[in-house]
Amino acid sequence: MNPLKCAFGVLSGKFLGFVVRHRGIEIDQTKIDVIQQMPEPKTLSELKSLQGHLAYIRRFISNLAGRCQPFSHLMKKDTPFEWDESCRRAFQNIKDYLMKPPVLMAPTSGKPLLLYIAAQEKSLGALLAQNDDQGKERPLYYLSRTMVGAELNYSPIEKTCLALIFAIQKLRHYLLAHSTNLISRADPLKFIMSRPMLSGRLAKWALLLSEFEINFIPQKAIKGQGIANFLADHPIPAEWEVSESLHDEEVFYIEVLPPWRMYFYSAARKNGAGAGILFMSPNDDLMPYSFILSHYCTNNEAEYQAIIHGLGMAVEMGLSQLEIFGDSALVIKQLIGEFEVRKEELVPYQKEAQRLLEKIPNVTLGHVLRASNSQADGLAGIVASLAQFDARPKRIPIIAKMGGADLRKILRGRRSQSGFGLCNRGRRLASTIS
Repeated sequence: MNPLKCAFGVLSGKFLGFVVRHRGIEIDQTKIDVIQQMPEPKTLSELKSLQGHLAYIRRFISNLAGRCQPFSHLMKKDTPFEWDESCRRAFQNIKDYLMKPPVLMAPTSGKPLLLYIAAQEKSLGALLAQNDDQGKERPLYYLSRTMVGAELNYSPIEKTCLALIFAIQKLRHYLLAHSTNLISRADPLKFIMSRPMLSGRLAKWALLLSEFEINFIPQKAIKGQGIANFLADHPIPAEWEVSESLHDEEVFYIEVLPPWRMYFYSAARKNGAGAGILFMSPNDDLMPYSFILSHYCTNNEAEYQAIIHGLGMAVEMGLSQLEIFGDSALVIKQLIGEFEVRKEELVPYQKEAQRLLEKIPNVTLGHVLRASNSQADGLAGIVASLAQFDARPKRIPIIAKMGGADLRKILRGRRSQSGFGLCNRGRRLASTIS
């Protein structure tokens, strides 16, 4: 540590070109005097010098991009340098502003921050503030920039969103340490977060916002000198419609349809067994299916085969939400983990059903009485009766795609790995799926 660069027990001091006092951070007066004494730029080089001096103290100047807009376009390549009356007024406006520059406060931990954002036709602005111990708003940081390229074609609400994203990117080190109250004439959080589908740009914005604790407060609910000064520096373009509702707000809401439902039941007879499956769409359309289980099996095995057939169909149909109901409490509770699978012959069935359940993003299982499962029960009973006469009900193509050979391979592999001696049971299940 160099003692010549340290100061202890002083009321104020210069640090990194700024004056730090007990009341806050101020611009070094020498830097203000340089700008105040500058003549009007007559060449591009002089204009660049002015822009450089302003850039160094930009955090103290509200809407610097908007104030410099009349002469900022002169910096573009192949643009003739013409310092007109609008440039003179803008230059004088900046000098007048620096006659009484704001004092910026250092943030206090434990208090929420206030983030004001505004968008004009060609520029964006933001103010980060915080209430002091007396409850008065004190500025912490001013931000602004001009819009370029496709940003100029954004709608007013999209420009407001862009102002928010610009602010959180520049002020990330402040916002991560505090909760933030966002103050604006429209709610950009609602616009970004409530869209039914996010485009690439909105998805990126939503991802950037996800790491901050930001709450929206309507602009009309805030009273104070901070908002008054900020709005004065960021006038709303006359052609922009000021509305409490967002543009195309009706498209921000989604009609959530109820999930598909699947009922399953099996019937095991002496000479054969059958499975009945009933799908019910969100519009209450019924889709009944039935299957012959050609080999003898127990009731629980038949129930497992029925739900495996149904789950295979649901996966092929691409269902993302499904409610499954069956009248076998044992099978349902084993699949949801309440009951342990103690019979070795049911283990391969349970594992295959779990594998299929994992392919459906949102699925629930419930137990219903047989009276509530009458249609699937009836289908299974009819098929079981037909099985004694070697009659086969029609199978839909989607079941043919389930891949009986693949299931046979899975079951045999599990049988060989588990060492449970499930040879007969495994062959029985595999042979019934074709």
